Amino acid sequence: MRILHTSDWHIGVSPDQAPRYQDHALFLDWLIQQINEHDVEVLVNAGDTFHYMQPSARALRMHYDFLARCARETKLKQIVLTGGNHDSASRIDAPSEILNALDVHVVGGLAGDSSTWDRCLCPIFTPDGHAQAVIMAVPYIHESRLGVTTAGKTPKEIRDAMIKGFADLYSKVADLGEAAYPDIPLVATGHLTCYPDGTGQVEGAYHTPIHLIEALGSLPPKIFDMRYSYVALGHVHQHMEIAGPNAWYCGSPIPTDVTETRTSRHVLLVDVDPEKPRAHAQVTKLTVPTWRPAFELFGPADDVFDQVKELEWDPEKDLRPYLYLDLHVDAPMPDAIARLDDAMEFYDDAIRPRIIRCKETLVSPLAPAGVAPEVFQHTPLSEMDPTEVFEKMFTIKHGQAPTEELMIAFRSLLAESGDGAST
Repeated sequence: MRILHTSDWHIGVSPDQAPRYQDHALFLDWLIQQINEHDVEVLVNAGDTFHYMQPSARALRMHYDFLARCARETKLKQIVLTGGNHDSASRIDAPSEILNALDVHVVGGLAGDSSTWDRCLCPIFTPDGHAQAVIMAVPYIHESRLGVTTAGKTPKEIRDAMIKGFADLYSKVADLGEAAYPDIPLVATGHLTCYPDGTGQVEGAYHTPIHLIEALGSLPPKIFDMRYSYVALGHVHQHMEIAGPNAWYCGSPIPTDVTETRTSRHVLLVDVDPEKPRAHAQVTKLTVPTWRPAFELFGPADDVFDQVKELEWDPEKDLRPYLYLDLHVDAPMPDAIARLDDAMEFYDDAIRPRIIRCKETLVSPLAPAGVAPEVFQHTPLSEMDPTEVFEKMFTIKHGQAPTEELMIAFRSLLAESGDGAST
């Protein structure tokens, strides 16, 4: 049985007011092509379909049009759709009865009561009615719903409770699947932060803060029951394997930030053998095409203006490029935008690159010969998350960095307010 694992579409995202609707439309067209070309039987979306909890009508229509096209244009047996930390659980769950008619199994959120967790089970049947695998559609779930509290506890106690809470969740869901559909492969989903070493970050892996895991390190691979043949993860925006439990992040297919344009985007083909219930599934990486060039240019202002004139892309097949510029100057340059306009004057209006970000970095012109000039980097408030702002303001006011305990308390409040899910 072949599954296509994707996640973190973030439909509606507009980083730096740079909309990605055209990119998403091309991705969804491409995804349907891959489903058909690779004989995919099950499509799994592991959360963060939308970027905002209150998605626009345009974002909703794009999503539901895609689901309807899958019903008309593909031979999918099932679509499994779970909620992420950017999604509204109730909004994802609301159309579930209608979507069931299109063979779309939806779990937007879970209650803390484990007696309700059987709604995660999504069996996949052969044409003659035999179950060949069961998907355990586990969405994003806040640790508080698993009984994890923070008041009066040390960071180690909180982390231990979180590990136990998530391990119990995946073990109990596996028990449900095994009891209802014995001797067939179990596949789980998840929307959380888990790194191979189970403690911190991985270089190059882009993610956003998610509940207290950001303060306490990532969850370890051992939270996943070894009965699963595959665990389809969402939230981290970079393709990554979590060895041991055969858990994988596919990453975001469309860049949600300039940092994500620097690495390839992927979806994953997952082959599960119904005759080998406990064997690890085989995973094949599919690279998502790049439809919109992103150019990051930095250095002395005159050099950047010259580079802007020499950009190369294919206007016949590429979307309008986005430019991210960093001008190194020894004094503010009030005519920077006017000079950029002059540099791009020969581009036709229809294909003219769009300047998404243009910042000026002040450099000291007094550096000794042979020594790189000192760079004075100002970080705009729009590029800082709430945690960074809190740390900087605390340090300025008190003359020292906040303690680990204080940062845990702050992140806990941030998560409860909902701000931690919108960065």
